[in-house]
Amino acid sequence: MKINSLLIPLMAIVLFSCKEKKEPVKNEMAQPSVADTVMAAPPQEIKVDSATIKEPENIKPEEAETKDSVISYQFAFNKFPSKSYTFVKKAKLDFSGDEGVYNFRTRIKDAYAAGTPDFASYYITVIFGCGTSCIMGMMMDVRDGKIYGLPLGEETSCMFAEDRAIFDLNSRLFVASICKESPEDQNVYYHAFVWNEQKKDFEKVEEKDIK
Repeated sequence: MKINSLLIPLMAIVLFSCKEKKEPVKNEMAQPSVADTVMAAPPQEIKVDSATIKEPENIKPEEAETKDSVISYQFAFNKFPSKSYTFVKKAKLDFSGDEGVYNFRTRIKDAYAAGTPDFASYYITVIFGCGTSCIMGMMMDVRDGKIYGLPLGEETSCMFAEDRAIFDLNSRLFVASICKESPEDQNVYYHAFVWNEQKKDFEKVEEKDIK
């Protein structure tokens, strides 16, 4: 009886001590779950980063390029109209008029075959380089295939050219070049001509006539 009375208190002490040891274990096991929730936070940071990556899409580099000033020149093409003409087909090229044009026959033939009238109603033009700051060209009449030189070359070239060979399908005005004395100069001068259809020749015109 004494043994039984001793065992009961001992068992109670053992059970109580085991219960106290189990409770800290539960607390220790709960800690990793808290850590897991902390580790789940990075996706929020990724969303922020992805938003910052999209910012360059709002930048438009082409807008910066268009800020550069572009000089625009308006010419009175309507002062020198050419007759209305409905283009149907091209006549065969005629190289007999000027011996010099035959030296450029390949360029002329290719341009004539591929082109349609682009100057003074009847003419297909071809323009090519002839050295530093120099261009030259021809025009071909689709009605009879005859070839004429354009007012280009050394006489109308300039070292500081703003633009060259400006013309229109429905006008006889041909602006050979827009020139400056130096790159910094704000003033320009022109080499401009009007095609005389009756004389088959270019005639020089002044700046006041073309503006």
